Amino acid sequence: MNDIIVLPGGEKLALDWKLSDPERFQRRLKAKHAENAKAGPGERAHCLCIHQGRYLELQIRERGETYHFACWQNTGPYHRPTCPFYKPNPEKSGQAAYVDGVVGEETEHKVSVKLVTSLRRNSPTISESSAPSPAGERSGGKTQRRMTTLGLLHLVWERAGLHYWRPQFAGHRIDPKALRRAYATSSNIKIQRGITLDQVLCPVVSNDRGILYSTQRTIKDHSEKFRLYVIGRLSSAQADPYGKGYNIELSGVRDGYRMFMSISQAKWERLEKSHSRELAEFSRNEEGLSVFGLFLVTIDPIKNGKYKNFSSVQIEDAALMTTTEQLIPVESRYEAKIVELLVQEERTFIKPLRFDAARELVRPDFILTDIGKKEGYPMEVFGLTDEKYLARKAEKEKYYARVFGVDGWWSWDAAHNAPIPPLPEVSLTQTADPIS
Repeated sequence: MNDIIVLPGGEKLALDWKLSDPERFQRRLKAKHAENAKAGPGERAHCLCIHQGRYLELQIRERGETYHFACWQNTGPYHRPTCPFYKPNPEKSGQAAYVDGVVGEETEHKVSVKLVTSLRRNSPTISESSAPSPAGERSGGKTQRRMTTLGLLHLVWERAGLHYWRPQFAGHRIDPKALRRAYATSSNIKIQRGITLDQVLCPVVSNDRGILYSTQRTIKDHSEKFRLYVIGRLSSAQADPYGKGYNIELSGVRDGYRMFMSISQAKWERLEKSHSRELAEFSRNEEGLSVFGLFLVTIDPIKNGKYKNFSSVQIEDAALMTTTEQLIPVESRYEAKIVELLVQEERTFIKPLRFDAARELVRPDFILTDIGKKEGYPMEVFGLTDEKYLARKAEKEKYYARVFGVDGWWSWDAAHNAPIPPLPEVSLTQTADPIS
């Protein structure tokens, strides 16, 4: 379904026209530019997102001889996360830990990021000068000077709306559609001068010839000059029989990709240390949980022998993320249980992602968006019992009580086997999202 904008006077315009029929798109925006500027509340252009009972209105801006839509100041977080005008509130996720400039706004839809890793094949993967700074001790402190591969994975997931759930998504949130959304949104993420993520991103997924073609084209066009990113669902990780590290396989890699992915022993050990929980969950093979990965790789064609025309893929850096059946990221089995409950109860919610933030940063585990509160309804799952964690738990409880009120947030003390408390009742009706 196309994203529809309602212009002043009620005329409907498809955002797809910006690419498929740019002359028509520009003609209609130019014709409505002055009218939209003079219109009062309730009469301006708007998308189909509703916040506090009203459609979210849009500006029509002029830049040179072209026109474009833009959301009004401070309204971006109230659009549906699948809406092109949605702008997540960085203070509600791990993005709050980045110093200014790590994530920069290029245009109304595009961002630029400063990565810790280099894409040039002849450059060191990670330089000492660009390594992320140590996590700060203070809650909410901006400490991270660069974005890691994990931060980039979370950014892609967030901008693709895959951290968001509403009942209409049931049965539609599947790997091909999800990775297609991730690939599409990556065109709006600039990761190096003149390079957007889609130019070096290789999704791997079964039963999607379009994604397969895009990945093969990216490898052909850019693998000699650049390191590339491979993204997909982890299928297997086995020790190399010759003692050269581990061989990694993604779901769908046998479906025409012809890729042999491997990681050295030293880098595998670093991955085990930084993602021990994800690898443990993967090895347990728990029903309903999967592990997705984003891998920075060098790719070389195999020119001779039995596997001629295949590719040798060497993993330089990697990030892993556990997801539920709905592809919602989770950080514990307790969180997975809450996702299961929220989906079963047909609730609408967001999962704020960690990015590169320290655990000291105050960040809700979930935010219910069907309660009718402007800032949403925070949810916390307390899952540990050590002394440091309990001290942090007390700090969080004080923070939420102060910011949202004693009754303005929800928590579950899972570590002490407490029953899951009742969920707050739905008090907001929202329009359905396009399913894609």
